Amino acid sequence: MNRLSKPLKILIGICVSLVACAIAAFFFFHYLVTKSYPVTTGELRIDGLHDRVDVYRDPYGIPHINARDQHDLMMATGFVQAQDRLWQMDLMRRAGQGRLAEIFGDSALPVDKLIRTLNFPGIARQLVDHLHPESRALLEDYAAGVNAYINGNTGKFPVEFDMLNYRPEPWSVEHSLLISRLMAWELCLAWWTDLAYGDIATRVPLEKLLEIIPGYPDSLPLTAPLFQLKKSLTGIEPLLKAGRLYCDLFGLEAPSGGSNGWAVDSSRSLTGKPILANDPHLGMPVPSRWYEMHLSAPGWNVSGVTIPGLPLVVIGHNDHVAWGLTAAMIDDADFYIEKIDSLHADHYLYQKSSLPFQERTERIYIRSRDSVTLDVRSTIHGPVLNDVHPMLVKKVNPTPPQEVITMRWTGFESSDEVYGFYRMDIAKDKDEFSAALRDLTVPAQSVVYADDQGTIAFWTAGRVPVRGKQNAMLPLPGWTGDAEWNGFVPFDQLPHAVNPGEGFIVCANQKLASQSYPYYLSTLWEPPSRAERIRELLSSAGKFTTDDFKQYQQDVYSPYAKDVALLLLHIYDSVKVDDPMLRGALTYLRNWDYKFTASDIATTIMNTFFVKLMHNTYEDEMGPLAFEYFSFLNAIPYRVTAQLLASDSSSWWDDVSTPERETRNDILKKSLSEAVQTLGAVLGPDMKTWQWGSMHTVTFHHPFGNRKPLDKVFDIGPFPIGGGGTCIDKTEFRFSSPYAVSVGPSMRFIVDLSRPEEAFVVNTSGESGQPYHPHYSDQTPLWLNGGYVEMTMDWQEITASHWDHLILSPR
Repeated sequence: MNRLSKPLKILIGICVSLVACAIAAFFFFHYLVTKSYPVTTGELRIDGLHDRVDVYRDPYGIPHINARDQHDLMMATGFVQAQDRLWQMDLMRRAGQGRLAEIFGDSALPVDKLIRTLNFPGIARQLVDHLHPESRALLEDYAAGVNAYINGNTGKFPVEFDMLNYRPEPWSVEHSLLISRLMAWELCLAWWTDLAYGDIATRVPLEKLLEIIPGYPDSLPLTAPLFQLKKSLTGIEPLLKAGRLYCDLFGLEAPSGGSNGWAVDSSRSLTGKPILANDPHLGMPVPSRWYEMHLSAPGWNVSGVTIPGLPLVVIGHNDHVAWGLTAAMIDDADFYIEKIDSLHADHYLYQKSSLPFQERTERIYIRSRDSVTLDVRSTIHGPVLNDVHPMLVKKVNPTPPQEVITMRWTGFESSDEVYGFYRMDIAKDKDEFSAALRDLTVPAQSVVYADDQGTIAFWTAGRVPVRGKQNAMLPLPGWTGDAEWNGFVPFDQLPHAVNPGEGFIVCANQKLASQSYPYYLSTLWEPPSRAERIRELLSSAGKFTTDDFKQYQQDVYSPYAKDVALLLLHIYDSVKVDDPMLRGALTYLRNWDYKFTASDIATTIMNTFFVKLMHNTYEDEMGPLAFEYFSFLNAIPYRVTAQLLASDSSSWWDDVSTPERETRNDILKKSLSEAVQTLGAVLGPDMKTWQWGSMHTVTFHHPFGNRKPLDKVFDIGPFPIGGGGTCIDKTEFRFSSPYAVSVGPSMRFIVDLSRPEEAFVVNTSGESGQPYHPHYSDQTPLWLNGGYVEMTMDWQEITASHWDHLILSPR
């Protein structure tokens, strides 16, 4: 018998040890991940409950909660949300507190500085003081439920807490309000447009700037003093960078406020009752921003989607009414240039007075190193944003600046959206529902409505500033007093409609009012492409079903792309094309049906061409960074480019880097040629392989997914996908970093009021926020392929099911 040599023995020993370590590591990681999985059957006892609460979870893990009173319903809602989404809730709370650097370190410090400057913690404290007693009770009971989960699960928190080595703190009313207002800021489109345009104003002449103001010349005239203050606008770029970092950290990819919402009345429904559909367009994070729930108690029976950290259904239906939300695209913020008093550096000028800055100091703690302090100043308009980046003062301007930039936003005002959503959740008819909308102030929403009495409607809900003659797309002079807000447009005077004669309502972020409307609302509307297509579909038949609406939510036809393609093809009508690749591309475009399907070739050519067109039109004048921020909110370059394409005379068509003067047609042809060359280099010479889905993919990003190889554990995707920025199935990408989806339908919702106890809903990922849990990504295949979860509020059906059943009892 041969004996093993000593080196071989050592090698075998090492291999065995490595295998053992790998197995141990696997089981340890498996334990870390699974130890926090929620208990969904049996009985748990909780301090503070009045009576038994039943929690049923359907095959997708969606909880149906039945409580004996409202207090227990809210406690159970907090407990159940924390079971599935505690780390997501904690992360959003920390973001609103400006405390991300405590867990992420220096990389999150710019975000914390920005949030502290905007003073979200102070806003939350202010909101607490103005809560309706009902709102306070709801949030206190909800917080008690969250804390019951935290206190009862020490050592069993989600794996993200272990990886970052901290534990969740107790939940409070203030934390829910932080999350609510932080999400409103995410939808503050003016943060991007006003600052981006202010930055562009430092780079191009006035006449060129005017050409790319959306809707110009219908918008209000510019204020001349702005262009005497270009030096003060040099502080804008770092503010945009901080906002961009926030989006990247949370997988939001881009600011977004688009959505589709529509309803048909009884005369247009095959069942004889209204049908409503809604799909809000947001970033693509995981976990999803939405958490599906069914909440039931005396006076309550409501189902739909909630926001983790808040106890109320935001979009959904009860036994009588259904509603959806789409961004109203209201311009709800302005930026001001403030002049500092040359005699008193701690004062600023306002009209004929010298006023002291309001000052406070914030201390920000940073993981693994010392804390830093941030001095924050404010004026009557709002916080001084330059102080987010003191380096601007020290390095850009060696002497103290004479101007600073401040922000006024409707989100700085007191309001009580919790009370509004509470009354919406329990509303029985149009009058009760519309009364509740008066409490929804920020972000402004177009609310689509239908009820079992046959009414359909939409209302604009939100604070709309009453402005003077200033152009609200650019920073304004703050010292004159001529650019102030004069209150807010009364709710009853905001755009709305009830039971229109055509029998349907469409809200797709289009312009809400005609030129005769007496108040300025916005210039931030989305292109009309989606609204036009929805109206076309709703005019195509006499009556509709929920199956029709399911198909429409997947519709990928683009009227916008059709207009651009026809203009491009017209240029080549009398042009001989020798390049076989270019000739092949034109053939695909001539035979195109303008549908952005994942397998389509012409869609790939058109989108690649359009990206090249964006760069070739704007980047030579703006520079790469300004172009990136100009194109960050896609609605603006889409609309501006449509304006420029209507004329060959714009100076933007000329490439300033060449001695020749290019025309519109020159840039269009150049862009198509470059697109064909790029596709050939990236996808190969065989055009049959140029399928849209091979480039256009969607990945649902977790905050840990920014670091490899953690993306393999926490992210979901990538998946090939159809659609685009101007389709009903809006899956848009950044022009500056194509072609991964940055914004899409964050959930889909359809309800037929002939059966108000049922609805069709689908989320992007799943109910659980915990990787490897069966409900972490189980709705993703449905979302990708046009499927839905059929949710019920019928308690006979629920109790007769074989679903998981958890009983929460008083301790």
